[in-house]
Amino acid sequence: MNKYHIPVMLSESVSALDLQDGRIYVDATFGGGGHAGKILEGGKSLQLYAFDQDPDAVAQSKILSTKYPDNFFMIQGNFANLRTGLALKRIKKIDGILFDLGVSSHQINKPERGFSFSLEGDLNMRMDQDKELTAFEVVNTYPFEELTRIFREYGEEKEAVRIANNIIKERNKKEIKTTQQLSTIIENCILSHKSIKAKARIFQAIRIYVNKEIETLTTALKEAEEALNPNGRIVVISYHSLEDRIVKKFFKYEAKDCICPPEFPKCICDKVSSLDILTVKPITASKQEIAINPRARSAKMRIARKREVL
Repeated sequence: MNKYHIPVMLSESVSALDLQDGRIYVDATFGGGGHAGKILEGGKSLQLYAFDQDPDAVAQSKILSTKYPDNFFMIQGNFANLRTGLALKRIKKIDGILFDLGVSSHQINKPERGFSFSLEGDLNMRMDQDKELTAFEVVNTYPFEELTRIFREYGEEKEAVRIANNIIKERNKKEIKTTQQLSTIIENCILSHKSIKAKARIFQAIRIYVNKEIETLTTALKEAEEALNPNGRIVVISYHSLEDRIVKKFFKYEAKDCICPPEFPKCICDKVSSLDILTVKPITASKQEIAINPRARSAKMRIARKREVL
């Protein structure tokens, strides 16, 4: 088992890529390399290009670089720059791409990264440590209205107003520097049996905002669709409803042949369908997997295939 990170729906996601030897694939979110390692077992001449902006993940990738020197290539960067990253490697088209969204177990378990509400650490939450914006700045300097918006929009938190108010009150007394300080503030204004979920949603909201995860996901999905060869697969594993809605909406839009209003007598939009959706409903983890890896409980996997060009 990978101690760095336990990959979710490993066999299901790699199977969904429909691997073929000699083809080119992308792991858009390398993390601990669990999915990447499994993909590389799919063929002796298969090539895999992996993306990750986290220096820890890039360091972890050296294990696969040593084992598969002619098949595996690591690209340090955000998956929103997918086509540019591939172009620098002289790759124009790919045959499959996997997105395993969210935070890796390794990132959560390192207190200094600030992703966990249950571990003491600085309010950081940056995936890319070279970026300037941190959770500390958001929590300590953003106005009430903006905090409320972030908690509602990215955390879908019903008590966003109350929590934002409490944060403002506490930071006026002293700076909120650590994850435990923030966790306690949330805990003190939410009923005890609901506080754990509230903390999870608030930490999620701040993390998504700091890393611009929604904006980069939308961009990356389009980049992936454009890079795929005909019959190539795009596989996405998401962990919360916000991400899943974006993936679902993107797949549905790209699968449509027409986006004209229904009252139009004939199509004038010239929209051409580019994807076939292969999952009517998202695939979820088995009970056995969830028992071993509770993180898999919220995972949803959607699959689409690039249409043939007529």
